[in-house]
Amino acid sequence: MKIVIGAKPFNEQRILAHIIGKLLEREGFEYEVRVSEPRLEANLEALERGEINLYVEYTGTAYNALLKLPPMETWDEERVFEAVREGFKGKGIEVVARLGFRNDFALAVKREGLRTISDLAGISKSLTFACPAPYIERPDGLPRLREVYGLEFREIKPLMPPEMYGAISKGEVDVITAFTTDARVDAFKLSLLEDDKKALPPYEAIVIAGELPEGAAKALKALEGRISTETMRRLNHMLDFEGKGEEEIAEEFLASLGV
Repeated sequence: MKIVIGAKPFNEQRILAHIIGKLLEREGFEYEVRVSEPRLEANLEALERGEINLYVEYTGTAYNALLKLPPMETWDEERVFEAVREGFKGKGIEVVARLGFRNDFALAVKREGLRTISDLAGISKSLTFACPAPYIERPDGLPRLREVYGLEFREIKPLMPPEMYGAISKGEVDVITAFTTDARVDAFKLSLLEDDKKALPPYEAIVIAGELPEGAAKALKALEGRISTETMRRLNHMLDFEGKGEEEIAEEFLASLGV
């Protein structure tokens, strides 16, 4: 039987879809990866229509954008997960695995001596910050960081990600936004600052599914907690910088698990 795996249209999702697919192949299933259009709701809608069987979602996206649950004053990973699990359960959708990593929004720096966003807040007025333009206004972006940490920068430059990484590598800006699993974090030797006051929502990677053939959900438990944030960043690096394909990366990863 063929299992159709949804994927959002970026590299990390393609890698994960093939890891899931190759794992299911070992259990005798065929699989197809179907990449969605770039809308947050696209894969959930396809899942609800029965066009795909499962896909990897992120809890922060599910909580805020898909289930539209009320924001938490202080974000707690387990409370968010439980709320998301219950919300999907009400739609007939099951969380079949928690992969073990989070792809959070974070602040990244090159300078040493900064570990947390609170550390940054003490010197931020002398620094230049770069981020995509929407981050300046979005409620879970810079306004939230200002509210919780009192962050104020000397200058804010609206830049797209490739420009941001180039600017911080040249010393033109001091702080940028980054996804915690972005391979460029390691490639550009950046440090990710801890959100020590839990101002921002967690984006834990979970596998959610509609109806699955017998044995498929059990097989996916082999991935429970097996992909750390650092591991996901390394897998992304293999695709982004080493010229390896998604299927090759998936096979190598599963072999490293002994699966």
